[in-house]
Amino acid sequence: MTTLLPLYVYPADDPGAWATLAAQRWDVTVIVNVHNGPGRHYDPAYGYATAALAEAEVPMLGYVDVNYAMRPIDDVRTDILAWRAYPVGGVFFDQVPSDLASLRWMTHAVATARGRIVLNPGVRPHPGYAALADLVCTFEGPWPRYRATPAEPDWPNAAHIVYDVPVADLTEATRRLYRRVAHGLVTDLAGTNPYRGLPAPLRTPVKVGA
Repeated sequence: MTTLLPLYVYPADDPGAWATLAAQRWDVTVIVNVHNGPGRHYDPAYGYATAALAEAEVPMLGYVDVNYAMRPIDDVRTDILAWRAYPVGGVFFDQVPSDLASLRWMTHAVATARGRIVLNPGVRPHPGYAALADLVCTFEGPWPRYRATPAEPDWPNAAHIVYDVPVADLTEATRRLYRRVAHGLVTDLAGTNPYRGLPAPLRTPVKVGA
């Protein structure tokens, strides 16, 4: 299973997290978020941190918020272009709409993106979205809600992101995710930003049974 890891922490605030990812050989794709996107200006701290990950051959995606198709399309394209200043290999589109009416807008939004494309509506969207991306995050939410959903296989290119998992439940949560999708994240971190640092499964890898 490939771990899809949003790492929304400033490199100078948690250099150990960035250094650990560069030093390990985990199957991890890191989502980089400078300032709710690439920010208005190039940030040398992120430049150094992402260069180290690129040197270690860690795949990265640049974060772009589409605000459920409410952002001007030109602003979205500006963010996509700005990520070319960093060594990312694609784009992670967040707050993606899920309805059929917005599918055409989203098609235009992803048209200028290069490399790998990941969409995050956080719920299962209209099936037409599956064809727009390499991965679609059809679940993002806390462990109690994930635990209450049926543990059935999802789309072939679906990913799930599960946060606020008690350490005692990490193995169960990881097994449940593994049965449903081939990509995603299980993290014990919680709060308004559950992606501020490395989750316990990366600090202490969890063994996943069949």
